[in-house]
Amino acid sequence: MTAPTDATPATDAAAYDLTSNISPYLDLHMMFPLLEYIDSLISSGSISYNAMDVAQARLELLKPTHMVDYAMDIYREVHGENAQIPQEMEDQKAGVFKKLEELKDGQAAFEELCRNEEARANLVSSNQWNVQSITSNASFGITAETIDNYYKFAKFNFDCGDYQQGRDMIENYLSLFASPPKQRKEDGDDEDDELTGGDDNRNASEDEKTGNPNMYYLTSVDTTLLQVLWGKLSCEILVEDWEEAAVALVAVKSAIESLASSSKLSPLDALHQRTWLLHWS
Repeated sequence: MTAPTDATPATDAAAYDLTSNISPYLDLHMMFPLLEYIDSLISSGSISYNAMDVAQARLELLKPTHMVDYAMDIYREVHGENAQIPQEMEDQKAGVFKKLEELKDGQAAFEELCRNEEARANLVSSNQWNVQSITSNASFGITAETIDNYYKFAKFNFDCGDYQQGRDMIENYLSLFASPPKQRKEDGDDEDDELTGGDDNRNASEDEKTGNPNMYYLTSVDTTLLQVLWGKLSCEILVEDWEEAAVALVAVKSAIESLASSSKLSPLDALHQRTWLLHWS
């Protein structure tokens, strides 16, 4: 971006602009809200950057993403409304839609199960809402590949800029590896349990199976799930749900410390993860 050329209040604003300093440590998608904020500063005259330079920077950032329609809009903003869209961009758009359909078809069975509230509730209540139980039930038609495609589809939606959809899908995916505390029964049911003497023993057993409350009740974590948690944090930030983003931040931090303490992350990798977390928070 072009620096201010004269000693105006905008010059002072530019002097405190840290966008270029922090950008290497942020997810690519997080740069777009920052550039939108810079655009607002340009419009208000608070900073004297060149709007076309910002648009060109945005266009370069969009190249590795799947936000092809947005990229085409920015291309026309830079080169004129009647500019011919490069064939490279048209080919990228065709490839994105083809891959989108492939992933959508590949995960459809699990997506349907997630939307079936009754079936899902029954699986949760019987402790069968997990990868092993679901994939072993032939009636669902769901394999481990189906669930893997579901996560890939969530990430693909994120890369397309559909952060809300990506977040919802990541929540479903994480729930497969989680064991939240069971809901307490109604008072009448508790009386029945007291008559049978089974309530205390069952509650103790359930407490033992409950996952880590700081990590969405995940029962364990590995480097793959850590990346999923990073994705959850990204989505919460980009949909600007700050309360949930704070919860996701704690989950990522807890996962990093868990992996580091169990030597599943090397000291150097743990340092990198903690450094990124500092920048994101």
